[in-house]
Amino acid sequence: MTGSELIKMLLLLVFLIALSLLMIGKPEWLWKIEHFLEVKGGEPTDLYLAVMRVMGTFLLIFSVGFLGYAIYTLVTG
Repeated sequence: MTGSELIKMLLLLVFLIALSLLMIGKPEWLWKIEHFLEVKGGEPTDLYLAVMRVMGTFLLIFSVGFLGYAIYTLVTG
């Protein structure tokens, strides 16, 4: 793996981890970003908030696991 490929992969993983933390912590912000042109003064449902938090948890687990795998392959060569 070349240096530029490694940097791209690490940037993608940092983005995915940040997105998953946002999905877990502030799913309301994501709803507003997704619907700002469609709805005026609307609010997300409790189901939407719950699903976003669950999906954010899965994304975080996947991202951290893949980051660990990437670091392991770098170290072992």
